Amino acid sequence: MLRPKKKLTKKELKHDPLLDSLEKGKEFYEEHSKEIVSALVVVVIIILLGWGWMNSRETARNEAMLANTKATLAAVAGFNDNVVAELERVAGEYGSNSNINQANFQLGIARINADDFSGARDLFFQLSKSSDKQVKLAAKLKLAYLNELESNYADAGDLYTEVAAMDAGLVSKYAKLQAGYAYQTAGNRTQAEIVVTDLLAEDPVGKFKESVKYLEGKVLEK
Repeated sequence: MLRPKKKLTKKELKHDPLLDSLEKGKEFYEEHSKEIVSALVVVVIIILLGWGWMNSRETARNEAMLANTKATLAAVAGFNDNVVAELERVAGEYGSNSNINQANFQLGIARINADDFSGARDLFFQLSKSSDKQVKLAAKLKLAYLNELESNYADAGDLYTEVAAMDAGLVSKYAKLQAGYAYQTAGNRTQAEIVVTDLLAEDPVGKFKESVKYLEGKVLEK
């Protein structure tokens, strides 16, 4: 017997899980870079799979796209030695082919996990030059994160600022906030104050405003 569907309340209808996950600006990068990349991967995979099924011609472009799809699907499911080896094979075989951007991105993540920061940086730097805005944005965020891992907060702040200028909606807003944290950690109080002033001038609301006010408090600490 089928159970009646639960009727959602107005409060539940207004509930936004994305905004709830943005509670702390300092946690933005790791939380939201994964969400961004996962969303991009799902869209790309659907497009590539559909395209691959409809086109049976054996061309280098087809092969690269299908190799990218298989390697990316495996990486999204979880990294292991076989997955990393497959990502490396695809990257080695197709080089800088734009059709394997997602596989290269996942390989960069795998290299970060393996503490191979230099190898990861090379891949993300290559992707940061992409003509695809979303690929460029995600790569710059990863480069900024790498700088933070190596305590190079000034350069991290500059990269977050670049993402903030890319007009990517909520992602850019939080990138700007993260830039403020990076500048503050680097000891560049002047630049951090500029970030806070700009964000407050945009009249932030909700939890984002709380995060901005928290940064303002950090900046004003003596």
